[in-house]
Amino acid sequence: MTSDTVLSIDTVLIDPGSQLVFPYIIPERSFFTEDTRYLFNFNDFDHTLEKIDLEKLELAEKYPFEKEGPHGTGNYVDYLVPLDSGRLLIQTSSQAGIFDWAGSKLEEFDPLLEGASMMSYDRKVFLPVKSSGDRMYGFVHDNVANTSEVGYFSPTMDNVLTISLAEEFRHADFILAHTEGNTHRRSAPGFTIQTYYKESNIVVGSTVSSSLFVFDPETHQLSKREYNLRLTANEKKGVYTLDTEDEALFQRAFVSLHEEVTFGPLLWDAGGERYYRFYYELTFPKEQASGTFPKANATYMYLMVMDRDLNLLAEMPIPQLDYTPYFSFVRNSNIWIATNLEDELGFVRLSIMGL
Repeated sequence: MTSDTVLSIDTVLIDPGSQLVFPYIIPERSFFTEDTRYLFNFNDFDHTLEKIDLEKLELAEKYPFEKEGPHGTGNYVDYLVPLDSGRLLIQTSSQAGIFDWAGSKLEEFDPLLEGASMMSYDRKVFLPVKSSGDRMYGFVHDNVANTSEVGYFSPTMDNVLTISLAEEFRHADFILAHTEGNTHRRSAPGFTIQTYYKESNIVVGSTVSSSLFVFDPETHQLSKREYNLRLTANEKKGVYTLDTEDEALFQRAFVSLHEEVTFGPLLWDAGGERYYRFYYELTFPKEQASGTFPKANATYMYLMVMDRDLNLLAEMPIPQLDYTPYFSFVRNSNIWIATNLEDELGFVRLSIMGL
């Protein structure tokens, strides 16, 4: 960040017209077109997929889906990913299928489950995140080993292949679990996936590190990008692995883990041909309510700026943000951050001039 860099923020609301727009954006079941003109978000209230015009800031259309029957999605949509040829992958805790935009189920989707419920605790499950060409990328979660890896497959493959990165990111050092009676809480690091990197290659990151891995699915080669940040540590340093019935011990470990730096996903700016990445540190009050995850009382936000080859161009504090963005993207070189404003869908827009 230079002395000429200027940050500005404004807020806009989506006009719902005569209908109701779902006021929450859940990343696992939302997506936008490549030109970021339209955002699609699943509405739990009426079980529809909403098309939101980000140019006009209004609801453009709704696509209804059934919960039950031969074309049913299941009651609660957990994952929704657009595919090619006008198809959608919709997955719930108990089933998954390929649908068209008219709500018709075209086929079942079952790369790992072999007909079993996704809640089965004795097998692996595939959690879809993004598609690129004919490939689907997501997370392969092993319920027995309690581990996750990045995985991918295509219709021409016999099974799901994994990209073993959990060990590279030391994920085993950051898994916390607390059990009390029938209550079970778990905190584990996550991966981030960016599929718009140099055609077929993808970029995988982790919430625990600034490092990135570029994966070529054709050659199965991995290359690593490392960064030397000046505003925070480059990664989490401690070891927090814990499985306990002691709630106070769990909460202390959770606080220590999240007071260390945490990293968000890559955001691609097509117009500026650069990437942005939020990262942040949290602070917590001394006393925490029982039965819940500890809640931070302060958030310190920062931003990495990288060129299209993932070289670090700048890093800067973002004091204008005092919370963690849970869904963001870049449109017209501004960072859009979804927000709920009194039960209406809105966006905070961050403009960075002078980089």
